[in-house]
Amino acid sequence: MYKGRVIVTDTGEDAVTNSTLSGATGTPGEQTNGVRIVLVGTTHPGNIGSSARAMKVMGFDELYLVAPRNFPAAAATAMASGADDLLMSANVVDSVEEAVAGCAMVFGTTARDRHLQWPILSPSAAATEVEAALVYGPIALVFGREQAGLTNTELDLCQRVIRIPTDPNFNSLNLAQAVQICVYELRKKIVSESKHSVGGGDRDRMATAVELDLLYHHLIESMAKVGYFDPTNPRLLERRLRRLLNGSNVRQSEAQILRGYLTAIDRKLAANAKLPGSE
Repeated sequence: MYKGRVIVTDTGEDAVTNSTLSGATGTPGEQTNGVRIVLVGTTHPGNIGSSARAMKVMGFDELYLVAPRNFPAAAATAMASGADDLLMSANVVDSVEEAVAGCAMVFGTTARDRHLQWPILSPSAAATEVEAALVYGPIALVFGREQAGLTNTELDLCQRVIRIPTDPNFNSLNLAQAVQICVYELRKKIVSESKHSVGGGDRDRMATAVELDLLYHHLIESMAKVGYFDPTNPRLLERRLRRLLNGSNVRQSEAQILRGYLTAIDRKLAANAKLPGSE
């Protein structure tokens, strides 16, 4: 599996999102290597085929399917209209975590308002951020279920959220339509402008999704040790902490500083626990 940045999208009601390109120069096909398009819980196989067609026409070919209801299927092949090679090479997995494993960053999209808001980007603005992130590795985009989109738990995996601007009185996009819009913006920004070369960039890169997840769990564990976090009554602290880390553009060095500080706290607590009368 590729290691890279992930963009997760959930537009709900038959909507989709798509993915990004690698930062290498070369042919359009080479520039789109490393971008994962992840479809979550797709119910109609025709939507998988249509999405594959939307991907291929824009030069993307890494398709990930999370627990599709019916795949492989003749309807998917028919709707792919020549992009059936993407269906044959699709990675079918059981969870979003598996689909984005090894990715450096996750972008999610939704058409619905959420109780806790993530930083919201248009597809065009997201493409700009993806272009900047490509110097750190490949990227993946995740699309939610046709009727319900992504769950809050799945959105917790995302550093950014993409929302496609639509008429507020009718915001129902077909999954493949949503994918097409997103991959078009990505291709226009990354392939057409073709600014990146392999290597280079800021040496203090953005913290990857894996590094942010490790920091998150370390924070939760330390908070529990000092009595700030009660696992039996978490309320919204866990989700708010996820949102804080995912939306803060944390650098690798900053994540290391925070984890080093938390480790020092853990050691101090352990040492104090061994002192006479500490029971």
